[in-house]
Amino acid sequence: MYILKLIASLLMIVVITGCSHSIQISPELSALRGDNTNKSDTAVGYYISKVDMVTEVKTPGGGGDDVTYFPYKDTEAAIKTILSQKYKKVYSIKSKKNDPIIKDKNISLVFYPKIKTDSSSSSALTWPPTDFTVELSCKAVANNGKTIWKKTVTGKGHAEFSEFKSNFSLSAQRASEEAFKLMRDEIFNAKELK
Repeated sequence: MYILKLIASLLMIVVITGCSHSIQISPELSALRGDNTNKSDTAVGYYISKVDMVTEVKTPGGGGDDVTYFPYKDTEAAIKTILSQKYKKVYSIKSKKNDPIIKDKNISLVFYPKIKTDSSSSSALTWPPTDFTVELSCKAVANNGKTIWKKTVTGKGHAEFSEFKSNFSLSAQRASEEAFKLMRDEIFNAKELK
């Protein structure tokens, strides 16, 4: 009898505290590509720190559970894709200062993305988030260290149970896709960026 009470208590703790579920917030890259054939010859880079690349984020899901994901690791390909819509040459920069690729490839601008996320769910019974938000900020820094452009956009994604039952990451992917499309358009149309 004591063992049954102990098991019941442990199960109650698990139910009350909830658990974490892994998702991916990667957008569909084909949705970020345009048909621009008149791209700039300017060589650019983007910088994501090693710490950011391995940072796991936890935000609320449904039913008292959380979801976990790696915002920068999940979206690095999206960052490169949107920059490639304006520039012919896009490189990953490993160090803010003195990265030899900056000189070797004649990179004149480095883009620094920052990502903030949040999620929630209207469901008490299922764990995938029904709503997800991606706030994407980006600045472009010239070789002299001066920030010549910066912008922040927000993408929102929503998914109902009937939609996400085969893709638990759907609301997150919709939010990141919207955010990266908005940032792509901002970069493409920015007069400061050549």
